Amino acid sequence: MMKTDPAIKRTRDARRRISASVADDPAKMVEYYIEMQKRFGARLRRGPTDGQEGDGGAAEQGLPAAARKDAPG
Repeated sequence: MMKTDPAIKRTRDARRRISASVADDPAKMVEYYIEMQKRFGARLRRGPTDGQEGDGGAAEQGLPAAARKDAPG
């Protein structure tokens, strides 16, 4: 049996708690992470293409309007 890295275990435990807090609903998880990004965005590390064309954002991925955060449902 492989020994689990403590940092990976903490990360997995945190993800499980977050998932449980939104009843394992993927749409609610996305809302949660978007809210966290708004609240703590200044602390996030930005990648070399963040916010630039070609960074893999929702519009570039061709996601339908129903997949957006503000979609009804």
